[in-house]
Amino acid sequence: MTAFYNSIAETVGYEVLASVHCPIAARMAVDLGFNYGMVGGSVASLSMLGTPDLMLLTSTELCDLVKRTSQSSNLKIIVDGDAGYGNALNTMRTVVELEMAGASAITLEDTKLPISYGQTKTKLISPREQIDKLAAALDARKSDRFGIIARTQVVAGEEIEAVAERVFQYSEAGVDGICLAGVTDPEQLEVISRGSDKPKMLITYGKKNTLTDGHYKNCNVKLLLSGHTPFEASIVAAYHALSSLASKPVSQDDLNYKSLIGKYTEQERFDSSVRRYLDIFE
Repeated sequence: MTAFYNSIAETVGYEVLASVHCPIAARMAVDLGFNYGMVGGSVASLSMLGTPDLMLLTSTELCDLVKRTSQSSNLKIIVDGDAGYGNALNTMRTVVELEMAGASAITLEDTKLPISYGQTKTKLISPREQIDKLAAALDARKSDRFGIIARTQVVAGEEIEAVAERVFQYSEAGVDGICLAGVTDPEQLEVISRGSDKPKMLITYGKKNTLTDGHYKNCNVKLLLSGHTPFEASIVAAYHALSSLASKPVSQDDLNYKSLIGKYTEQERFDSSVRRYLDIFE
């Protein structure tokens, strides 16, 4: 077993991940008692480029953000590595750079990224390709203190047993943990968890769910990320402060994160570009 595996496997209960997007946020998290932090791909894109999460961010830009954030404190930072920023060879480079940047672990998902021409729904790469990418990531890391976490999700229309089978195969590849995105139903979690006894990381995106501490314990959930509320709150606070400086009246409706982020990331322009250049209309 690796040092990273042992560090989370021996955790009593589970650790809530602090979503961080800058050095000050990381220091705040440590001061408030968090042991683990998360740099999300969407938050990295928003904070570095001011663009929607469309895989426009490069691995180099991600690593720059992670380096500055991880070096600011002793917070153990897990990084959303998306799909490794390319094929297995690109994944190897991403792992090397993030480990050098001071991250504690990376999550690598089996989603087909970036979106392809005409792609209208989430697609997954084959289990075989993902297993090879995970093997490449494991070979690329310099120390077993750096964790490799395989990430997957439930895709619309997919049988839950198929997800459990993917989880089993990824676990057999030798990863340190399994990350499940968007699973908020106890039955789903229990079925998927039968595929692996490795420590689980759960991402709920802040959605309401009926999962309890008992479910987390039974399914070996050790890391929990509910969303990126710190970044969302910072955007709302910045708009409110700037409005005051500009002597512009602000209503409660104006202080809506989704509206603000849609406007100031020029979401409509990007949506138009996706329709025009990628032939995607959903």
